[in-house]
Amino acid sequence: MVTAIVLSPSLDAAAPAERAAEAVTRSLCALVRASMEGLVRDAIIVGPAADDLAAVADEAGCLHIEANTAREGFALALGRPRAHFVFVLAGGYAPQYGFVEEAADVLNQPSFSGALLRRSPDSLMTRIAPALAQPVGAVARQEALRRAAPRDLPDLIRRLKIRRALTSRADKLV
Repeated sequence: MVTAIVLSPSLDAAAPAERAAEAVTRSLCALVRASMEGLVRDAIIVGPAADDLAAVADEAGCLHIEANTAREGFALALGRPRAHFVFVLAGGYAPQYGFVEEAADVLNQPSFSGALLRRSPDSLMTRIAPALAQPVGAVARQEALRRAAPRDLPDLIRRLKIRRALTSRADKLV
């Protein structure tokens, strides 16, 4: 089982992102099937107060953590997961069909150390070389995430040395 942490696009931004609440809401909606299949146990939304995410969290039945930076949000959120694995997802992205099955298979491997979720191809370069696509999510063990104390999602991937990428991708929604 996995705890999902959805990061607001406004984290570390100079000004609140337009439609940040919509981006987070759509990302949460994309995880409903994962919850129904038993992959996602609970969810945590991390974002600044200006995004008005408390109402979204209340309606979705998940935890909301107010933070202005991703580092502050990670520090607060990583003490709250109820599952042994954590799935961090950038708000505004939705895993494609097949993510649930692939993630479940990967998590059941004894040698699992982490996996990243890349954005679906959005340019000629990322169609030719999918490894160049931007990482928008990562799954890792909760203990490893706590030890790493990441500043943001790219730093999390770098500190945990996550090399494995899931074959399923994430679509940009907002």
